[in-house]
Amino acid sequence: MNRATQTRGTPQRPGGILILLCVGMCLPGITTAQSVEAAGDRSAEPDPQTADAPNVKLDELMEMLKHQQAQLDAQKAQIAAQAALIATLQIGQASASKTRDQQIEQRDEQIASQTQQIDTQRQAMQSLQQQVDQMADAESSALTEQEKEMRSRLETLEGSIKASQEADSSQYDADAFPGSIALPGTSAALRIGGFVKMNIVESFDPIGSKDRFIVGTIPVPNQGGQAQAALTVSQSRLNFDLRETTQYGPLRAFIEGDFAGDGDTFRLRHAYGQFGDILVGKTWTAFMDSAASPEELDFEGINGRINVRQPQIRFTPQIGTELNLIVSLEDPNAQITGGEAISQIPDVIASIRRTFFERWHVKASALFRTIEGTCICLDGNQDKVTGWGLSVSGKSGLPRLGPRDNLMFQASYGEGYGRYVNDLGTLGGMDAVFDPVTGQLKTLPVFAYYVAIQHWWDDAIRSTIIYSYVNINNTSFQGPDAYDKTNRLGVNVIWSPTPRIDLGGELLWGSRENKDSQTGHATQLQLSAKYRY
Repeated sequence: MNRATQTRGTPQRPGGILILLCVGMCLPGITTAQSVEAAGDRSAEPDPQTADAPNVKLDELMEMLKHQQAQLDAQKAQIAAQAALIATLQIGQASASKTRDQQIEQRDEQIASQTQQIDTQRQAMQSLQQQVDQMADAESSALTEQEKEMRSRLETLEGSIKASQEADSSQYDADAFPGSIALPGTSAALRIGGFVKMNIVESFDPIGSKDRFIVGTIPVPNQGGQAQAALTVSQSRLNFDLRETTQYGPLRAFIEGDFAGDGDTFRLRHAYGQFGDILVGKTWTAFMDSAASPEELDFEGINGRINVRQPQIRFTPQIGTELNLIVSLEDPNAQITGGEAISQIPDVIASIRRTFFERWHVKASALFRTIEGTCICLDGNQDKVTGWGLSVSGKSGLPRLGPRDNLMFQASYGEGYGRYVNDLGTLGGMDAVFDPVTGQLKTLPVFAYYVAIQHWWDDAIRSTIIYSYVNINNTSFQGPDAYDKTNRLGVNVIWSPTPRIDLGGELLWGSRENKDSQTGHATQLQLSAKYRY
């Protein structure tokens, strides 16, 4: 009875197996074939001790089902959210596309409207032009002869005004030529310049020149004579500078003079014209380096400097921004002693200048000349010799002393070039000497140099110290009082309260030694005031 009862209660197990199989079919990832076989074995050989095992497995499966269901629900929610986002984007794209289409339609309408307005305005202008032409024809037919003449005059006047305006537009650039005056009706500009200068000269020893310091005129030996003083304005200058830009290159004409002639009369210093690379006229020799000339007050200047202004034909080809080449034919103007000079061949001079770092430069020059003369001692005997000279000069900054401080120098040597040296050119007769016995012409070897240093105390005050030396290798037939050598030392202080005014003082000392070794010396003080215009 009990046994049968127990047997009738066992159908619960097959039901559990059926549920397990159903779950396994629904969840193949969880229930495998092996679990199905295990369930079948348990139904064939039931174990009384494990009668409750099917309930435990079912609970676990139910939990797993719930977990899987939760995951499915979460995935469905994500899919729904993505679908909503996609729908929103599609709606936005559709709206944006619609907006763009509307904007395009609006622009098309605006373009069509503007085109219509332009056509309307064009038609109105054509109508107005027709009316103007009709009025002009009517007015022209109604004009009297007097009115026609008046209109012709007005047209001529308008043409003149237009031509004047075109000329003004082609005037020389005032910024490139400061202080210049444009010449009406041309493309040229003119500048008037110069200065008024007064020197007070006080000599403490006898010297052959009372208004300047010419070292070669110092008496040798120091005997006799009287120290003198002078006030002079002969250094004052006046110049005219005209410049114009042409289709063939720059054009320039320059003329300058001072009042250093006899009796303070006007004396020509420069007069030349320059067109492109060609210069013709009187100006500084190409053998000189004017950019290496120190600032000083003495009108005579440094005894050992190359310092000549003379007529010439100069060619300056363009060979670069840092190189400057000059080739010139210049007035020979030989100066000889014991005879009369004959000048037949121009002096030939060539120089080249190199600029470094836009702050300093070096210049090398060479000259070749023919010196010919007639001896006054031997019944007109003529002779001819060759002269030559070499020079090197330059200017360099001295940044260790000051940003504007500088060093300047020049040294020259040659035979028969004496008149190019300042002191010797002033005295004259220093190119060559006639031998009074043989009548032969001999060139004089000359060596000269100077060195100068300028220091700026501030923006308005500066000082320059200059030393210079000249030496001649005398011939055996020259007299004992022949010029042999000179020395010159100068120091100055210059103050410029305004850019147009210079006030300064300069102390000078010099000595001369003759061929017989006798010497003389002199000291001079100069005070100066210069007013530029």
